[in-house]
Amino acid sequence: MPQRVGLEYLTPRQREILGLVAKGLTNEDIGGVLGISAATVKTHITAVLATLDVSNRTEATSLLHALEARPEHVGAVLERPAIAVLPLLALDDDARARTVARAISHDLAALFACSCWFPVIAQVSADGARTLGPTSQHIARALGARFLVDGSLRTGVAADRGAASWRLVVRVDDAETGECLWTERYDFAESELFEVQDTVCAVIVATAYPVILKRVQLGLRRTPRTRDMAAWEMAHQGMEICQRREASLSDEARSRFALALERDPTLVLAHFGLGLSAYDDVLNQWGPAEAARARLLAAATRCIELAPHIGEGYFLQARYFQTRGDHARAVPVLETAIAKNPSYAQAHALLAQTLQLTGRSEEGLARMRHALRLGPRAFVAGLALLHFMRAEYHDALDHAESAVSFAPRYTFARVVAACAAHLIGDRPRAAEHMQRLIKDYPPFAPSRLLSSFGPEVDVVRRIGDALQALGMQA
Repeated sequence: MPQRVGLEYLTPRQREILGLVAKGLTNEDIGGVLGISAATVKTHITAVLATLDVSNRTEATSLLHALEARPEHVGAVLERPAIAVLPLLALDDDARARTVARAISHDLAALFACSCWFPVIAQVSADGARTLGPTSQHIARALGARFLVDGSLRTGVAADRGAASWRLVVRVDDAETGECLWTERYDFAESELFEVQDTVCAVIVATAYPVILKRVQLGLRRTPRTRDMAAWEMAHQGMEICQRREASLSDEARSRFALALERDPTLVLAHFGLGLSAYDDVLNQWGPAEAARARLLAAATRCIELAPHIGEGYFLQARYFQTRGDHARAVPVLETAIAKNPSYAQAHALLAQTLQLTGRSEEGLARMRHALRLGPRAFVAGLALLHFMRAEYHDALDHAESAVSFAPRYTFARVVAACAAHLIGDRPRAAEHMQRLIKDYPPFAPSRLLSSFGPEVDVVRRIGDALQALGMQA
C-alpha cells in the first residue's frame, strides 16, 4: 500500500507526465505535447521515480495502472457522459457493404474506447440499438449514453477515377438536448478507407469532447492497422461468427481468422479472435482442451507483442489463467487491461467473476455493475454465472435462460441454466435444459469441466455435481 500513497504525492504536472509515459510517449513527444523541453521532462520523470521509490518507467507505469484499475477510479470514469457508436447503415442491399459498415462501426468504437477518457458503450449492446426506440433519445436512454455516433455508408464509382468508392456520412448527436453536434460526409476510394476512418474518429472525439482535444492530437501509439481490406473483412466476419456461440461454427470462425493472418500477420483483431475462439473451445468443450489452451496463450502473447498499449492481449492472458484455475494471477492482468481501457466491458465482467472466485465478492459486484453500465444488454451469461457463484440460483436461472434465448446453442449458458434449475428443485426446467444441451452438444462432460477449470474451485465442483445428479455421464 505505501507505493499507492506515493502516487498521491505527485504534483499535477508529474501525474500528467506519468500518464503520458504510460501511453508510450518518449520524452521528446511529451515535451512537444506540454510545450516544455525534453530535458525538463526528464527532470520530472526522475522526480516521479524517486517519489514512487521505483527504478524505471515500467515500474512507475505499473503503479499508475494499478491505481487507475481500482473500482473507485473506474467508477468515477464511468460516471462521465457515455458515448455509443451505433451500427452504420449500409444504404446498398449488398452483403459486402453491410460487412464494411459493421466493421467500421466496431473499429470506430474501439478507437474511442482506447482513448480512455470517457465510457464507451460495448459494441455488443450498441449493435441492436436501432430496435430500442423510434428516436435517438429513446435509444440513448436504453443504452445509458448521452452522445450517439451515427451514420451511413453507400457504395459507388468515383466519376473522375472510374474506381470503386465509398460515401461515408457520420454525425454526432447529443441525445439529451436532441441537438446534432457535428456531421460530415466523406467520399473516398476503397484504398483510402483506413486513413479516413482514423480521421473521422479523431474529429468526432474532438467535437464531442473538446476537453480531450489535446489528447486526441498526441499522436499516441495505435494498434497496428492493416492496409489489406480483405484481411480486415475476414477478421470481422470471424468475430461475427464467434458471437453466435455455436459449436458447429467454431472451425469456420477460426478459418476466417487464419485466412486474415495469412494476408496480414500483424492484424491484432484476427489474433484476438483466435484467442476468443480457443477459449470457447475450452469452456464449451468444443475441442481438445490442451490444444485450445496453447492457441489461447499464443494469441494472448501475440496481441501483447503487437499492441501492448491496449487491453485485448491482457484479457486473453487472464482467460488463459482462468482455464488453469489460477484465478489469483488473472486479477492483476485484468486490472492492467482495464487501466489501459476503462471502457473494456468484457474485462470488467471477467474481473467480476474472478474476484468472486477469489473471495472478493462485494468488489466483484461493483465490477459487474461497471460491465453492465458499459453493456446494458450484454454479459447476461456472465451475470448468470456470478449469481450462480453466490448461490443465488433463481437469479442465475433467469439470466441463463435470457442468455440462451439470444443464443440457443450457447453450451455453457445452457449448462448454468440446467444446474441452477436443479439446485432450486425445478425438475421440469432442469430436464428441458439438459435435453437441449445433450441434443446440441452430446460430448459435453462434467469431468472435462473439472479438469479444465479445477475441481478445487467451488463453483466448478457445484456445476459438476449438479450435472452428474441430472444424469450426465462423467
